[in-house]
Amino acid sequence: MALRIELDGFKPGIAKFLAQKWDGSPEVDMLIQRNQDSYYLSGLKQWGPEKTWHPVNNLSVDNQQLTGEVSEWLVDSLLSQDNSVRFFIQIRDRQNENYIDGGVANITESVLASSALDNPSSSTDNNQVETESQPELSVDQVINTTPDQSTAEQEITLDPILPDEQLVTESTIKPEIIEPIKAKSKLGLIVVILLLLIGIGIASWYFLFNQNQQKETSSVQISSQCSLSNATGDDLSFIQQCLQTKPEADAIIQLIAEAKKADKCNIAQRLYANQAQQNAKIAMLYAKEYDDKYYQENNCFKTDKETAIYWYETSLTHDANNTLAKERLSELQK
Repeated sequence: MALRIELDGFKPGIAKFLAQKWDGSPEVDMLIQRNQDSYYLSGLKQWGPEKTWHPVNNLSVDNQQLTGEVSEWLVDSLLSQDNSVRFFIQIRDRQNENYIDGGVANITESVLASSALDNPSSSTDNNQVETESQPELSVDQVINTTPDQSTAEQEITLDPILPDEQLVTESTIKPEIIEPIKAKSKLGLIVVILLLLIGIGIASWYFLFNQNQQKETSSVQISSQCSLSNATGDDLSFIQQCLQTKPEADAIIQLIAEAKKADKCNIAQRLYANQAQQNAKIAMLYAKEYDDKYYQENNCFKTDKETAIYWYETSLTHDANNTLAKERLSELQK
């Protein structure tokens, strides 16, 4: 189950941290990833491709809420990024390292960087949003319809019919109209065309039917290491053994679907979070799990707008031409 993570302002360089729906202990490590390039936070304002877990102390847990304060290492690192960048924070229980959960960080406007200590006016400047007024531009009608000219051009290209030519034309057309042989030949041609169309229709139906039958009978091949029937012990060990076989994306998607049906939510969640970072198709499906437009009731996922936005944006980092992801982002960010 995705965590609801929020950073709220406390002091410059320090923020109040809240992670809802946390079922672990207060002794945790954090892994911070940005969606811009899927890099991880390795140190103060430093990002790289390698995963770096950061120990976080002085947190407490009450009623599934992990709360406390985080300092410059996290606050300054996040605020130094562009406003369009989003962050996915994974939390690992130090007392039980097999328990890992995560969510998209929601950073409120009250969170300030430590540099605000040296420049008190920056706290007010950060909350001000300047709006530039842009004059409305008038659009001239540049498309003019000229029916007279087009008609005139057509009339110029037509050659006049002379009286003698008209007589010749009429004399040659009339016999063809009254000839019964021509009428019979047209009727026969129509019958042949109808028979051909019927034959083509039957052949097309047969071909498509066989194709559908083949699609229905063919299923994604899943290795024994990825079979959900083997997930009887530790979920993390099962996932690691499965991913070592390097399954195809379709096999992972099928395994996630089976895990959801079996209410093995931890497996579904971890597979999504692990594979969506590197596969546009899986990232799209993960986003839809939280998108109210595509959501289907289940025990593993609940709608969450910010999480949906994060994974749609992640999908676009791998497939910049994904029109559906762009449309959903535009709608969700209104």
